[in-house]
Amino acid sequence: ANPQKWGFGILHNLIQGGFAGRIYPINLNREEILGVRCYKSLTEVPGPVDLVVVVVPPENLEQAIADCVKKKPAGVVMITAGMGEVDEAGKRKESEIASRLRAAGIEGLGPNCQGMMCVQSRLYAQYVWLYGKPGRISLLAQSGNVGSSILGRGIWHGIGFSKFINYGNEAFTPVHELLDFLTEDPDTGVIAIYIEGPRDGRAFLKSLSWAAARKPVVILKGGVNEAGTRAVSSHTGAMAGSNQVFLAAARQAGAVVVSDLDDFYYAVVSFAGQPLPKGNKIGIVTWGGGWGVLAADECGRLGLELPPLPEQLARELGEMLSYRWSRNNPVDLATSGGNRGLIKSLEFVARNPAFDGVIHIGIGMHLGALKMAEESFYMKQPEQEGLRKLWLEGSKKADEIIARKALEISVELNKPVLVASDMAASPGPGNIGWEVLNESGRLIYPTPNVAARAMSCLVRYRAFLDRGKTD
Repeated sequence: ANPQKWGFGILHNLIQGGFAGRIYPINLNREEILGVRCYKSLTEVPGPVDLVVVVVPPENLEQAIADCVKKKPAGVVMITAGMGEVDEAGKRKESEIASRLRAAGIEGLGPNCQGMMCVQSRLYAQYVWLYGKPGRISLLAQSGNVGSSILGRGIWHGIGFSKFINYGNEAFTPVHELLDFLTEDPDTGVIAIYIEGPRDGRAFLKSLSWAAARKPVVILKGGVNEAGTRAVSSHTGAMAGSNQVFLAAARQAGAVVVSDLDDFYYAVVSFAGQPLPKGNKIGIVTWGGGWGVLAADECGRLGLELPPLPEQLARELGEMLSYRWSRNNPVDLATSGGNRGLIKSLEFVARNPAFDGVIHIGIGMHLGALKMAEESFYMKQPEQEGLRKLWLEGSKKADEIIARKALEISVELNKPVLVASDMAASPGPGNIGWEVLNESGRLIYPTPNVAARAMSCLVRYRAFLDRGKTD
């Protein structure tokens, strides 16, 4: 009944999340918590139980496990920590608990985890207060806070999720079986995995190969060097093993492997919202030169091809833009052509078959216009009211049209069009471009480099699928 305790938080989230099934809090000292009747033990609960969330101190764990074995729920989520991640005695303890649960026919997650969620059934059996909207992304995470970080950012961005499974020390149901479940799950279109070290590497890679042939799988591996490996041992008790061998095998199996949390998030969301490119030829359209240079550098580093502009396309752009534009790919407008130039350049490049995907850098002008109208002494003068209105309305309309064109062309041609802007990369008042893209589960990338890396992930997975067709 203490709001600062994990049990209270999980009960709160089950209620707040709108779970329609019955909930049975177990508490020796209370008649009810949050308006829900309590029972003194699991064995007193009437009828069958589907899921038990064990969140008790280590000294009470033996009784909780004994009650689970008697009650025989379908599954157990063991939040309780202090076992395999601590010492060898803890590893023996969690192994013994796992054997007892398996002998009783009970599946389990944990120990040392935050819980799980299923958005479709509004089941939020987790400690963190995150309630998502239904979507196609499912997340397997050995770390609860890494999983919560991805969920939290996605929910803030309006991105939908299907399931979150934090499996902690992996003493019970192994991660490869959880991966098999998500592969077969019709509500899951993209699988994201944060892993520190699977208990059975061969079984995991076999399941990974089967999964990646059916849907995108993005992996972020923790513990890839000596310092990280030490942290892994004390975090979940996992054995990091030969990381380079594991990562190479994961790539060969078809996973898209990334190396940091930002790329993990943006890759997963890109797979959920963007079509796959047909190849690796990328066109870049940018309002300013430096952004285009950064995007081109990153594309080159990642092995993406930036083909030159076809002659006809160069002529079409030249008729519309001023002498300052780059006449090359990236198409650097050098701020020429105004709003029409920025919009039409996107359309001309995206519709050209020379490019398999497009990165557009230049949305978000309305946010800059809002700031200028608010702070500029000139714009605040009464006699500039007409100019201020024209400036704000024009920039807002331009952002909206850019977003709609990017979405329209991408859907029509089944071609990824990634829009980048440091100013417009999160929701907020006046961010009309974000609102338009977010309606279709897309977002605005915060830098040209992030957009290029996300595009590279889409290209890599397409290449893997194409290799499978010819093998």
